[in-house]
Amino acid sequence: MSESKDHDEWNPRFIENTCDEPEVALQPLEDYQELELVSLEEAIEPIKSLFRNLPRDVWIAKNASKEPANGLSSDESAAIHLYTMEIKTRSLYSILNEMLRDRDRQKLKPWFPYLKLFMTALFKIQSCSAKVIYRGVKADLHLKFHDGERYIWWAFSSCTLSLKVLQRKMYLGDSGPRTLFNIECLNGKPIKAHSHYKTEDEILLLPGFYFEVVSKVNAGNGLYIIHVREITPPHVLLEPPFSNDLSTAVHQINIESAIPNIPIDTRWSQNGEIVAGGNGKGNATNQLWGPHGLFVDDDQTMIITDYWNHRIVQWKMGDKNGQVVAGGKGKDNRLDQLSLPTDVLIDKETDSFIICDYGNRRVVRWSRRSSTNQGEILIDNIKCFGLFMDDQRYIYVSDTEKHEIRQYQIGDKNGIIVAGGNGKGAGLNQLKFPTYIFVDQQQNVYVSDNENHRVMKWNKGAKEGIFVAGGQGEGDALTQLYFPMGLFVDTLGTIYVADSGNHRIMRWTKKAKQGTIIVGGNGEGAGTNQFNYLASFFFDQQGNFYVADNQNHRVQFFSIQ
Repeated sequence: MSESKDHDEWNPRFIENTCDEPEVALQPLEDYQELELVSLEEAIEPIKSLFRNLPRDVWIAKNASKEPANGLSSDESAAIHLYTMEIKTRSLYSILNEMLRDRDRQKLKPWFPYLKLFMTALFKIQSCSAKVIYRGVKADLHLKFHDGERYIWWAFSSCTLSLKVLQRKMYLGDSGPRTLFNIECLNGKPIKAHSHYKTEDEILLLPGFYFEVVSKVNAGNGLYIIHVREITPPHVLLEPPFSNDLSTAVHQINIESAIPNIPIDTRWSQNGEIVAGGNGKGNATNQLWGPHGLFVDDDQTMIITDYWNHRIVQWKMGDKNGQVVAGGKGKDNRLDQLSLPTDVLIDKETDSFIICDYGNRRVVRWSRRSSTNQGEILIDNIKCFGLFMDDQRYIYVSDTEKHEIRQYQIGDKNGIIVAGGNGKGAGLNQLKFPTYIFVDQQQNVYVSDNENHRVMKWNKGAKEGIFVAGGQGEGDALTQLYFPMGLFVDTLGTIYVADSGNHRIMRWTKKAKQGTIIVGGNGEGAGTNQFNYLASFFFDQQGNFYVADNQNHRVQFFSIQ
């Protein structure tokens, strides 16, 4: 970062004299989202008596927000600008954060109209996922935070992308009791474009920031460095501001871990829109051949395992052609080749693809940088079919030869068995050709037990699984599945499964004895309401989903209604 005079501007939110977070559990931040969105002038009415001249400050903020970035309205942008302004008596952000840390949630109610506007603005800004950011406190906090323990910051936290900023004398300096938080951030909001401080790369962490302490280091001269990693809370701590927003309050390292909470009465369009392929089987850039696994990035870019073309294709929404991003150089086992890839995910921390290279019996990592022309082997000697990465960055892989699921840490080639591993069979402790998998926030493993025509759930540490869908033999009754493939479980425990042999996607609510058809079920075919042995599907954060329609050699998009 440039050390220009502009950067010497004092931003007091970058440094705190304490980290006065409550040590007791607070109620989640909710109910504010039920209010109507109003202008900033209306939003501050219930709280303006707390300040000397808040209407004047609102006028200043709105005049500075006439052409806002990120698709925000002038009022939304001004709500952020107002938060960042310094006020002579006491700033708005200071009082708001005090209320957010207070056990009495009733004290927050007058703030709800402003919070609705402020949070709406922040949720419209793309999160700076997987960035390392920094927070400084002019106090020794190392005794308050312990390795491996988990904590919550209930207030907004201002952080910076630049370590050099906090090293200046006006912030942490080079002596005295100090704590530097080195934060693996997943859901921080870059607010520079809307801030009063236009020269600083400020990242705002949202209330209910849930994290784990990775390590602590005594750096000398009174400085302690605490390395923390944002993780998924067991329950939603911050309700999103949009009543129709199906996303959880935090985005994860990988989209698979950012699990939408989908109301059980949700309906989707029954006719799909072709968004990739659909031009017959082939290897042209506008074609696919037997697509299997599918991953969709935040910007709706699809990453598709193009099975018979031995390649990974990146396809942007609205484009007529895809782009080969891995493989595509024939079926073989060189590091620049793939053989029958079945699944793919994006690891945002390393900005890379992780791929099930099924035909080569290996899991490979392939950088997303355009200069990359080959992958590296993460795991070998495994007949891998399905992949999942949880918010702790554990990788789960299904092995169709050993009929088991293993969990791996990055760099570990052995892993541990977390489901199956007792030979091929239909017992509760067995699997038979496990394909796609899903892992919830408690590290319970769900498996499409393909040739047993069932979905099994293995609770963390369990020695056997339980039926959660199917298990009544092959067939097309609502109690049955027929070669299940793709799998998704929302935060309510509702299971969505690609019932491949029945050409349909089924929804099974928690503890249900039978499922319901959400799309398909109209026989094998190429119509917009039909599939031909669908392989997998992927939900985006709005609840729309994308389907890899295997034998129709296309990806279809189904919008939420």
